[in-house]
Amino acid sequence: MGKKFISALFLAAILPISSLAAGMTSADSLSTGKRMRANVYFQDGKINLRTQDKKFRIRLDNRIYTDASFYIPTSPVDGLTSKLNKDLEEDDGQFRFSNGVSVRRARFAIKAELFEKWFAEFDLDFAYNEVEIKDMYLGYKFNDHLSIQAGHFKEPMSMERVTSSRYILSNERPMPVEALAGGRRLGIAAKWWGKYWWISGGIFGQQVDILHKERNRGSDGYGFTGRLAIPALNNDRFTVHIGGYASYRTPDADGRENRTLLFRTFPESRTDRRRFLQAEIPNVNHYSVFGIEAAFRANKFLLYCEYLFSSVNRYRISSGTRQQLKNAEFAGWYATASYMIIGKQRKYSPEDAEFGPVQVDRKWGYLEVAARASHLNLNDFHEMSDQIKGGSAYAYSANLNWYPVSNILVGLNYTFMDNDKYADSKGQITADGKPLSEARPDGIDFHILQLRLMVSF
Repeated sequence: MGKKFISALFLAAILPISSLAAGMTSADSLSTGKRMRANVYFQDGKINLRTQDKKFRIRLDNRIYTDASFYIPTSPVDGLTSKLNKDLEEDDGQFRFSNGVSVRRARFAIKAELFEKWFAEFDLDFAYNEVEIKDMYLGYKFNDHLSIQAGHFKEPMSMERVTSSRYILSNERPMPVEALAGGRRLGIAAKWWGKYWWISGGIFGQQVDILHKERNRGSDGYGFTGRLAIPALNNDRFTVHIGGYASYRTPDADGRENRTLLFRTFPESRTDRRRFLQAEIPNVNHYSVFGIEAAFRANKFLLYCEYLFSSVNRYRISSGTRQQLKNAEFAGWYATASYMIIGKQRKYSPEDAEFGPVQVDRKWGYLEVAARASHLNLNDFHEMSDQIKGGSAYAYSANLNWYPVSNILVGLNYTFMDNDKYADSKGQITADGKPLSEARPDGIDFHILQLRLMVSF
């Protein structure tokens, strides 16, 4: 997208807000032409505009994340080669880490409440100098505990996935969540919750993608996803949460008759844009993902964890006929712990079945220490004649997070990545023409030092 598009988008968003603030937009102007002034106020550090009859409300939700990352391999990577980057004018193919600074997220979002019952969101990301649609949906509230929405949004699976990036404890979500736990897709879903239960489910199609403007790509994949959570205990001092989720999907079409599935993830850092773990599975009928989650909060301490498992139904073509293969299976887990050295721990949100923001209420802010261990295995050897070597890895990380105010985070992160010999970025990393599994049987292990600055407004 060019500068003209961005300028037009900005004006399209700001002009209606300016008119509303000036009293030029009416709560019921479509029906009677009557004008009504709006109150402008800040809530949680963000601009809100609400009409006096409280039928209409608009809220800005913008975020900027800047990361500085430094990668330190445990052994020299000299002699390794990498797939050429076509975006570079010159690339000698030598493997190298990309240390430096990147804009991880640059989000511009507008959230709206319409006629009390309707709600909508439009959320764009401008990171890496590209425009990407995040959330874009319309919803309806039957009451305070039951709602439905349609558009482009997150599938209801994994507490870590559905939690906003503003509230996660580390720089990135853990590898198994990034690889297996879905993401944003076009669909329709309902949510229903009470004091001791929370349930959501829906039907989802494809992600908003460049493939949507290509002809002859074939039909979208489809899936059914649901999540159940039980906050068995939740008060000012303690929270006990248990839950689970499941998803059944057919792969998205990509212009081929036999559909391909791709599981992949970054090494819990995004400044270097290389995905070491990638499993590309051809000829897939359908696949399922299952997960269980648990969380415990006691005063300043918070612990939560998940286990994820995926089963892929696949086949191969032999002499023009399909031969069913054994299901491929992938799995992963993570465990995260947090302790507030200074300040109060984040609270649980029964409406969303997740933990919310840090609410700073003291001078000099809050100080938090956090740690996480995670594992993902994208190797499968159930069918020895058709093995999948997507790689396996463990990640161990520690964070020191300072929240000077509720809307600002300064975070220091250390991560150690322990990769196996098949973590070769889908064969893109080699050594003198040999596969990485032969040249480096211990894999490429490395340390990551990161600094994050985040502001939400």
